[in-house]
Amino acid sequence: MSATPPVPSKRPRIVDAAFWCWIAAAALTAAQGLWMVSQPVPLFYRMAGVILIVVGLAQGYLAGRARGGRLGFASAGVGLAMALVLFLAVLLLFGGGGVLTVAAIMVLLIIGSVLIQRGSAQEWFEAAE
Repeated sequence: MSATPPVPSKRPRIVDAAFWCWIAAAALTAAQGLWMVSQPVPLFYRMAGVILIVVGLAQGYLAGRARGGRLGFASAGVGLAMALVLFLAVLLLFGGGGVLTVAAIMVLLIIGSVLIQRGSAQEWFEAAE
């Protein structure tokens, strides 16, 4: 007999909430990057915009894989989200980007990361693998 519990067929709502927070943050991040690239600003800010576009797309990809029940992608999503929060904080210190947009991105990333690490979400990931 196996001592492993049966895999729950339904994804917890907390995982869906974290997914949508990350997707919204990824879309805003890519949009912020596109806006920064299109502005007549120094090369540093344009390169930061390119980085934001790439990281926004990567965050969206990781969110999608995590929603599918892959714990490794969820952990990578948390790591990328926290690195992006740090990057955005540094970018704000140097005056890059709109304060409200960047603040919204940071809040969404942090909320998504906290939700995906809650106990019920972790149990679902462990049962799904």
